[in-house]
Amino acid sequence: MQILSISLKNIKSHRDKELHFVGGINVLSGVNGVGKSTIFEAIGYALFGVDARDFVGNIERFITIGAKKGEIAVTFAPGDGDTYRASRSVGAGSKWLLAREIGGAFEVEDHAGAPETEARIKELLGLDSGRPLADQFKLVIGPFQHEFLGPFVLKQPAKRQEAFDEILGIDAWRKTYKGTSTLLRAVKSKIDLLTAEIEGKEEQVVELTDRQEELTGLVIELKAQQKQLADMEKSLGATEVQLVKLSSQEKKSQAVKGDIQVLENRIRDGEGKIADNQKRVKEAELALETLEKNRAGKEAFEAAESQLKALREQEKERRTIEKELTALDKESARLAQAYAHERREVEKIDKELAAEAFRLTADQKGLVAAESVTRAAARLPALRTETEQLRLAKGLLEGRRAGLQEGKEKLAEGVCPFFKEECQNIAGKAPRDVFSARVDDLEKEGLELDHRLAGLGQEIGVAEKARQELESLKVRDLEITKQLSALSRRRDDNSKRQAALAGTKKLQEESEKKGGSRKEELKKYANLDGEIAISEKVRTGHQAARDAFFANQKDALDLQNRRDSLTRMVALLEDLRKDLTARQQEFDKLALEYDSKRHAEERLVKEGLLTELATSRQKIADRGRDRLRLDGEIKKMKQIKEEIKARLAERKGLAVKEELVKFLRSQIFNNVSAQLSARFREEISLRADLIYRTIAETDEELYWGDKYQIVLRDMENGELRERSDDQLSGGQTMSAVVALRLALLQTIGARMAFFDEPTSNLDAARRANLAHAFRAIDVGREEVTEHWYDQLFLISHDVAFTEVTDQIISLE
Repeated sequence: MQILSISLKNIKSHRDKELHFVGGINVLSGVNGVGKSTIFEAIGYALFGVDARDFVGNIERFITIGAKKGEIAVTFAPGDGDTYRASRSVGAGSKWLLAREIGGAFEVEDHAGAPETEARIKELLGLDSGRPLADQFKLVIGPFQHEFLGPFVLKQPAKRQEAFDEILGIDAWRKTYKGTSTLLRAVKSKIDLLTAEIEGKEEQVVELTDRQEELTGLVIELKAQQKQLADMEKSLGATEVQLVKLSSQEKKSQAVKGDIQVLENRIRDGEGKIADNQKRVKEAELALETLEKNRAGKEAFEAAESQLKALREQEKERRTIEKELTALDKESARLAQAYAHERREVEKIDKELAAEAFRLTADQKGLVAAESVTRAAARLPALRTETEQLRLAKGLLEGRRAGLQEGKEKLAEGVCPFFKEECQNIAGKAPRDVFSARVDDLEKEGLELDHRLAGLGQEIGVAEKARQELESLKVRDLEITKQLSALSRRRDDNSKRQAALAGTKKLQEESEKKGGSRKEELKKYANLDGEIAISEKVRTGHQAARDAFFANQKDALDLQNRRDSLTRMVALLEDLRKDLTARQQEFDKLALEYDSKRHAEERLVKEGLLTELATSRQKIADRGRDRLRLDGEIKKMKQIKEEIKARLAERKGLAVKEELVKFLRSQIFNNVSAQLSARFREEISLRADLIYRTIAETDEELYWGDKYQIVLRDMENGELRERSDDQLSGGQTMSAVVALRLALLQTIGARMAFFDEPTSNLDAARRANLAHAFRAIDVGREEVTEHWYDQLFLISHDVAFTEVTDQIISLE
């Protein structure tokens, strides 16, 4: 079995890294924080199925900062000639896949889920021991050094034994022994519970015979009371027959009496209604007389009302004409006022526009520049051209002067100013001053040019000022031209307003004409108010007659209906009096047949019988409930007797089980766990002792105690000495732990292992010895142990491993 390579993408500090491994010993080295332990974690996660939270607590911390998902792939060869790759993603939607290399490419095997993938990898690694792959990695194959030290340094023997029993895979026997103690207590508790239950139930069935005798006496008493009840019900039936007959006579008599009272009430009501109706007939006859008396006045009122209505219509027409006349007068006055105002405004604006035009024309004529200004502005282009030429000449002079000055300096140094090398013509001679006179002439010419430029600058300033003045005059002339154009448009507008005045005058004259026509129409309504006053006086004079007519009209028209109603009421009253006489005769006859005293006596007899019947029925019901109660209690006691038999049988079976559990605990579970522990410790102690002696180079014997404590034995002064726990140094403890772990890995059949800093707390000699012990195991030296592993993976900064390792991988 050999891991060939691992690929990590976005796993902690490894964004994209691939490492290849060889058989034998592979050492990972590098500075702290470079991600060496992450490589071990990644192998445990992808190949052994360890949960990432076992490494980092929060799965997001297993992924590189800034990434959302990580990927790990481990390529391995199980030794059957094939190559496989286990890949597992980290993050949302994580998948664990196993692929087999076929024809240079990996094809994913079809597994239903993670459990099938784990079972397949177990088979390939040869670790199908029944324990999950993740537990085998965390407990034995790949625990970090501080985690593997944990069980050895536990002070409590019981906790230390639990930890190593789990590592060795024999914790099931111990857990079974502990678990069966709970079972034994449960069985014993069940037996005690059943015993108490049986005793309680036996107390309940003691009274069964008494309950049966009580039930027999109750049945006899119940039959006697039922016979007595039947006799009373027979007597009650005869009494009820008599009461039905008497109640019928009483009911009939009461009905006739009620009819008599109803008839008497109706007769009294009828007499009152007849009196009221007679009064209403007299009122209608009086209303008819008043109606005929006021009919002529009512007709005169209506004629005056009709005439007044027509006059009111004429009055409305007059008010309409008056309103129109008022509106026409107002409109005529408004138009006259508007005409006068508009004429004044037109004349005023005409005068203002004439004055403004005269002023602007005078201003425009005054916009003439002086002849000197015109000449000065015309010279500006020539002055600027001359200035530019002088400045160019000044620049040429400056260039010539600078060249002469540089030649003078070079010649003073003996260097030719043209060829830039030592001049042979003046070698060994003092150079002549051939440049100073020419430089002075150029400076004079420059001063003359500066003087001329200054004069031209002043002239250009005067010319520019003159040009600005000319430009200003042109702008002012353009503004006046625009203003004159605007004045022309305003004159046109004013002319249009003057033309519109004739239309306003015409409208005023038409309005005055319409007003005169309306005044002529008003003359025909001159006597209207007098006619209205006469009609109102006539109407008021006949108002009382008209009101009296309408006030009595309804009653007068209802006279015949009231007379007919009075006739019907008188006939109905006579019929009611006849019915009353017949009912009184019938009531007298019924009074002779009905005996009220006997009726009362029969009622008392019935009430007494009903009371006795209720009492008797209550007693029978009570006895019936008592009987049901006794039946239930007897039935329940019989059931309890059957339950007692069942509980006795159950208790007997539990007693047999209790004896069996005691035998298994004392003879099997306890002994097997101890025997397996002793066998493993003996085998591991023998192998670990050889490895420890190689590491420590001492005659001390390493022994794994019965509680998994580390024990070192040696001879001191001829006597055997044993030391353990706090009596050992840190180096001795670390050496022993490494030796025990190597032996433990060999014992369980692991073909690979992972060690994180195995040389911690070891001195230089022991570190070197540990490295040689790893190599000795790799080659199978008999004085150490036979070869048992295919690959070892170590994290170490120790140079001792450089001599014995098959490959050192430096992580940057």
